[in-house]
Amino acid sequence: MNNLQNVMESIEKARKITKKCPFRPKFHFLAPANWMNDPNGPIFYKGEYHLFYQHNPYNDDWGYVHWGHAKSKDLVHWEHLPIALVPSNELGEEHCYSGCCVDNNGVPTIIYTSIGPKKLPSTGAEQWLATSIDDMITWQKTPYNPIMTLDLHGELDVREWRDPYVWKEGDYWYMTLGGHIHNSQAGIALLYRSCDLLKWEYLNPLCQGEKKSKMTGLNWECPNFFPLGDYQVLIISPHRKVVYSVGNYKNHTFSADYWRYLDHGRAFYAPNTMFDRQGRVIMWAWIQGGGTGGWNECLSLPRILTLDNKSKLQIHPAPELQILRESHIHMENIKLSPQSNCILENVKGKCLEIIAEFEVNTPTSFGFKVFQSNNQREFETIGYDNEKNRLWAGKEKGKIDYPPNKPHVLFHIFIDKSVIEVFLNYSECLTSRIYPKSDDSEGIDLFASNDDIKLTRLDIWKLKSIWK
Repeated sequence: MNNLQNVMESIEKARKITKKCPFRPKFHFLAPANWMNDPNGPIFYKGEYHLFYQHNPYNDDWGYVHWGHAKSKDLVHWEHLPIALVPSNELGEEHCYSGCCVDNNGVPTIIYTSIGPKKLPSTGAEQWLATSIDDMITWQKTPYNPIMTLDLHGELDVREWRDPYVWKEGDYWYMTLGGHIHNSQAGIALLYRSCDLLKWEYLNPLCQGEKKSKMTGLNWECPNFFPLGDYQVLIISPHRKVVYSVGNYKNHTFSADYWRYLDHGRAFYAPNTMFDRQGRVIMWAWIQGGGTGGWNECLSLPRILTLDNKSKLQIHPAPELQILRESHIHMENIKLSPQSNCILENVKGKCLEIIAEFEVNTPTSFGFKVFQSNNQREFETIGYDNEKNRLWAGKEKGKIDYPPNKPHVLFHIFIDKSVIEVFLNYSECLTSRIYPKSDDSEGIDLFASNDDIKLTRLDIWKLKSIWK
């Protein structure tokens, strides 16, 4: 299954089908066709952003995991490149699982988890390395693979060992990998060190979760570990909602403080981060939920991570996305009541950006009706209950870490055919999949429950496609 000619034929066949799908997003990153999942190895190299991703080029279900590859000059418009990693069947490799990409003195280097029929994800994973000498167009796997095996841990019984994340400190390269210790009932991120990216030594656990924790789960995938301000941030994907902690890193150990949800949606998973030339931390995640015919899954919009003065992440959509804005509607100082209706009667669209600021002085629920049919009988809602501190979008919901009854609430919402991303005060996020029920389900409206509130500012833009 590793013939690239067969790959291209499969993708081209599927692309013709995707064009007919009304739910396929137009400003979220997707594979040309067929299946994709985790973002891998984002890196800024020679003036361009590069993004890799888990990809099955043969059909729209998970399997035969390759690494897809694309690049961008502006972080918004993307150009698909040849597939970067193909499973080496002749070497007993069936899947190229997630990993990272680093610049090793001018040599782009991928480190990833290799899986095969005799290298099961639970008990036999290996870490492999590949490099490029033609500006990341083609990749060659080192003859020294595997560069890491489970034997590194001695008698420590590590399971589900995968998803390397690598960084440089002084003269050494460091790596963290996720998994769990057998029978521990707690996820773990393990720490390793190398001088040359080929020979690695195991140091110690970087951080371990609490036993049977509902927040951090039983196993950790896709650990990301990076400095931000005076602190370190650890992001983990524990087979449920993604969580993070801001804490201190000393003597090769991370002391986790309070764990928080990075996104309250179950559709959001396996995020990966990078630093760009401005020193910004940029993050993408896999948005789950499926496609219909010829494609499946997509990535989140690029998000910029910073810290507030309470050591909590602030999360903004990348400002570069503003170049997608087209027609614009602006409104101010609108009074909403539970009886309000058809305030946005002339606003329609399935590819929109919305920024709305509310002034709320009493306990109430409020927000937007989206994908509303012409007869107004069918719609979904995106809203916030300031009494219960509950944020929702369609069926996705979350109890958020935000002071109750705070008077000013800001929504920043992206609607893209079937993908919804919600930023609340840029401190909480929720990603959801909502499917319009009919062709005419493109109306937008406001709602308020229980009491009157004031909409102080509203901006709505239609958004263009990221594909040229």
